[in-house]
Amino acid sequence: MQKNYVASGNMMGALLNANKQKVSGYLDIGEAYPFDMEVKLKQKKQKSARKGMRGQIIDSGAIIDEITGSIGIKNWIAKNIAMLVSGVAVALTAASGTVSATDITLPDDGSWVSLGHRNVSSILISGKAEGTDFEVNPVIGFIRGIGATTGVVSVAYEYAGQGGYKVDIGSAAVIRMALIIDGQNDEDDQPFIAEFDSVVFISKSPLILISDPETDYEKMEFDLVFETLPGKTSPGTINGFAI
Repeated sequence: MQKNYVASGNMMGALLNANKQKVSGYLDIGEAYPFDMEVKLKQKKQKSARKGMRGQIIDSGAIIDEITGSIGIKNWIAKNIAMLVSGVAVALTAASGTVSATDITLPDDGSWVSLGHRNVSSILISGKAEGTDFEVNPVIGFIRGIGATTGVVSVAYEYAGQGGYKVDIGSAAVIRMALIIDGQNDEDDQPFIAEFDSVVFISKSPLILISDPETDYEKMEFDLVFETLPGKTSPGTINGFAI
């Protein structure tokens, strides 16, 4: 009986170290499609050298050369971005605080200088008014003088604590993950589970930090290499397909 197939699924991955041991729990990778894999075979041929048969194939076979694939990830979270730039996502835990007074030199050319903290608020300069005498970019913690407000000034401000993650770029040359897919054939709602012990992610797209206004949603694209762990005979399994 003919059976149609349109797959959907939820993908989760656990980071592996150089010894291919899990160093994290399974994380939801989010929207990730298409996800494909290909078993590439290398053909072996034995040809005859006998008179009248020279060059004819008398035996043939095939061996697995490599198992590869690709994936497009649409979910722009820190841990996915870290994979794209061969980096590591590090949790930010800095506490909030108050700076009662610090001397800042405001250039006379109107350029910005850093206060030394991000996400600042309640900025005060004695005898000066924000918006008239000075301007602040509170998110990145930059300040600049307006008009005659130049030279050394004493600034007081508050700054928020830092949460979320930062991504250290280029700090992990090889990104390995164990993957599991909670899948379903949408044609008949038949579930399946795919598990892969060790998958190397090789970035093949740039990190777009400012998109072209005419561009649709950006995605992160990777080539994949599926590795077979010691003591096993395959890199993974797919269970649940109906026969």
